[in-house]
Amino acid sequence: MKKKFRKHMVSLADVFDFMKEFMVLNGIDDSSAYAINLAVEEIFTNFVKYGTKSDSEISVDLLKEADKLTVQIVDLDAEEFDVTAFPKADTDLPLKDRKIGGLGIHLVRQMMDEVKYEYKDQNSKITLVKYLGR
Repeated sequence: MKKKFRKHMVSLADVFDFMKEFMVLNGIDDSSAYAINLAVEEIFTNFVKYGTKSDSEISVDLLKEADKLTVQIVDLDAEEFDVTAFPKADTDLPLKDRKIGGLGIHLVRQMMDEVKYEYKDQNSKITLVKYLGR
């Protein structure tokens, strides 16, 4: 299933409805659905907050193959921002010593089995993979 959404925070409700429909149709368990929804919310929110180059749409594409769920989120006409190159958050530091930012990307990396990034033709694409039942 694939759908485009307006690049705006109010679109998150529509993204969640789209995700819920997919999860129900494909019998995705609650634990996996929670992790995938959280990861998509983080990536979508980052595209909205930091992808200010244009008001282009954001595409969300969901695919289930056997025990593997793949989500591709594409910010159309965007700046390059490779989340896989983002510095790892040091969660061992006391809160007062931590830099602000980066915890959302850290959670995405922890909750997904694979996180890939591609930038081509001004499209910023993040691919998330979750192996179901893990």
